[in-house]
Formats: sequence, C-alpha cells, structure tokens
Amino acid sequence: MPGKLLLSLVLIHFLGGCSNLMQADPAERVLAGAHEFGTTALAYTPDGHRFISGGVRGDLRVWDAATQRPLGKATAHHGAVRAILPLASGDFVSGGDDGRLILWHDNRIKAQAQGADVTALALFQGRVVSGHDDGRLRVWSADTLRAMREIPLDDDVVALSVHDDQLAVGMTRAIRLLNADFRTRKSLPSPHIPHDLQFSPDGRTLIAGSWFRLSVWDVASGTARSIPTEHNGLLTSIAFSPNGRYLATLGRHTDSAIRVLDTADFQVVRRYQAHELCGAMIRFSPDGRTLASASDDESVRLYRLDPARYSSRGAMFSAH
Repeated sequence: MPGKLLLSLVLIHFLGGCSNLMQADPAERVLAGAHEFGTTALAYTPDGHRFISGGVRGDLRVWDAATQRPLGKATAHHGAVRAILPLASGDFVSGGDDGRLILWHDNRIKAQAQGADVTALALFQGRVVSGHDDGRLRVWSADTLRAMREIPLDDDVVALSVHDDQLAVGMTRAIRLLNADFRTRKSLPSPHIPHDLQFSPDGRTLIAGSWFRLSVWDVASGTARSIPTEHNGLLTSIAFSPNGRYLATLGRHTDSAIRVLDTADFQVVRRYQAHELCGAMIRFSPDGRTLASASDDESVRLYRLDPARYSSRGAMFSAH
C-alpha cells in the first residue's frame, strides 16, 4: 500500500503539475505580503508611474512602479477587490464583492456608489462601465460616479474589454460587442466562460482565457478558433503587450505559471513559475517593459522585458 500511495503521489505531481517539468524560471523580485489572504486585482496607471493592487480583504495599495515601494494603502471594501480602473486624471476606481464602486483621489474616497457585486470595470467613451453578477452593465460619470445608465443583459457579466468605439462584454455563455450607444453590434459564440477578455491593440482580435486553451476571435468576421496551451488548468488572466507582439497568460489552479506567447503563432517564448498558490491577474506596463502578476499567495511579482536580449522566437524576460 505505501508503494501504491507513493506511485499515486508521483503521478499526481507529473500529471497535475506538468508545466513545472518544463524549464520555468522562478521570480526573483517578489512583493511579498502585499495583501493578506491573497492579491485579487492589479492595474497600471496610464502613465506607467504607478500600479495599484487589491486584495481579498478589501484593501488597496498604490505602488511606485520604478522603486516598487508602497505609496499608500487603504481599506474600504467589505469583500475582495475584483477590478481596478486607473484614470488619466490620476484618480482610480475600484469595485468589489461588496457591490461598491469607489472613486479614489490621493488615496482618499472621492465618491462611491452601490450596486450588485462588481466583476469588471472599463473606461468607455469617457465613462466608467461596470459589469456585475446580476446580468447588468452600469454606466457612471468618471469624475463623480454619477449614475448615467443601466443596461440589462441576459447573463452575468464576467469580463470587459475596450477598443476605440467597441466594448466587448464577456458573459457566461456568449460575448457581445457593443457600439458607442451600447447597442449590440455583434454576438460571438463562446464555448467556455471567458476568464479575462482582451482586445489586441489593433482591435482586430479578441482573446479570452478558458480551461487549458485560449479562445481567439477575428473581430471583423466573428470566426473563432481554439488554441491549446501548456497550462494544465484554467487560464485565469491574459494580457497583450502594448505593441501586440506578445500575449502573457497566467494559470489559476494547479498551474499558477506564466507563459509569454508570440502572437504570430502562439508559441511560447518564455516560461515562469510565478506563484506558490493560485494565480489571479497579469498585466503589462504601458511601455511594455514590465509584466506584473498577482496571486492568492499574497504577492505581486514583477518581470522586466530586456530589449537587448532577443531570441529568434521573441523577447526574453528577466525577473527584477
């Protein structure tokens, strides 16, 4: 029996954590203990000078992107922070499981609003759009969070992405592309729940993470294809580099690794075993030189793109 148990454990390790068997570099620059019980949300400011993280206990931290030192901390949400939306003004909006939207200015609450649990945030046509688990979009003024509009949908909202005058709304059974007046321009079938949803920088492609695979849509034609990945579980978060050349993917459950893919052929150009526990979110900095990831292990981890180190298959990343 002990021998069989040992064999079972070995098989679980090999099958459940197969990505660990490939060459994967560990992170060296770790902001440990960023959020007690887990980091759940992450976003860079438009100028790239700061990034903001949120945690399970409703706390938020603002960090200096150059020094990685905390600039401020606040706790206002009564539940996990699920989305952070930095604004060009320097303010930012946070939304969480408590249904609250909070507009922050200099680490203080400037305005707030209440609704259903917030699942996603986006800036669209100069207005804040929030997605909720009650099957509705809500539209708010960016300066005061004044309620402007409510759009009922036939499904819960799980992700949002914006490109120019298009808003992509990821729901549990489909994806809708809305135009500037929030009318449905196109519906895209989705065989899986879209875990994170991102337009490519040129707006031609829409990508979502799912179990083991990426779902990729051509926006103009609406055609879809499924791309297998090295992840052995859910792809919980994805991010395009600003120039669109690379796509970063982050695993959720048994596979909390980061993969960096060349978007020309979706081949892996770099691998990282990023976190000790479930991955939560991954984002590129606005200049494309840094990749940040968040996780249930309470940390934020940073990777820097080194332009001087290119291989034939793409960019090389180094932890910093």
